[in-house]
Amino acid sequence: MVLGACAPDPEVIQSQALETAGQWFDQAHASQTAEAAPLPTCHAFGLIKFTDASCDDMIKHAAALDPATRRIDSVRLLECFGQGSKEVCGEFAEIWFNTQNADGISVREGMVLKQDNEAFRMYWYRSDTLFTAITARAEREEAGTTSAQMAEKQERLDAVYTQIVERDPGVYTYPPCIDAQVTSAAMLGGLLSQEAVTATALDQRARQCDKALCLALVGKRIAALCQ
Repeated sequence: MVLGACAPDPEVIQSQALETAGQWFDQAHASQTAEAAPLPTCHAFGLIKFTDASCDDMIKHAAALDPATRRIDSVRLLECFGQGSKEVCGEFAEIWFNTQNADGISVREGMVLKQDNEAFRMYWYRSDTLFTAITARAEREEAGTTSAQMAEKQERLDAVYTQIVERDPGVYTYPPCIDAQVTSAAMLGGLLSQEAVTATALDQRARQCDKALCLALVGKRIAALCQ
């Protein structure tokens, strides 16, 4: 007798994924309205691959939507999810919903579930509001990083400038630049080593500047900028 193995029915698999998604949404909503309610879980590997949102982020944004308005838009089974280094292959179900927030504004949200040991778990969740929050957070972090880098660069310039002025007090006539961008149009002459920066050398360059001359740091060398 030859026994043939039956492939899993895609409709059954989709039904299991939808049931798990519904349970996750119910737990997310309950966790934000009842103090003793347990938090729903998020797939650890999904959190490792997609670090821009935490499990808490996903729970809060899902719970902020009106569960009574959640309608399924599409369901599909995937063999892999993610791109490049974030791609993982296995058994996935991708579900998209059309929902509304408390103000009745339509919000699109999507969930990807991964099946391990014949059980689905929430792997990835995003919504319009969560995407907006992630983008805003990334912009703040980028701005903070840029500000920190500029502050560090300014601190290095101030330290070098202090050493130069201690060696040649006449250099004090030409202050360090503040948040200046070094361009060929603004720079007078070539870069100077710190030892070559003297009041005499800067006086010569200042004669070519009809604005104000200041000093900027480029690597370990000094640029005289007219701005």
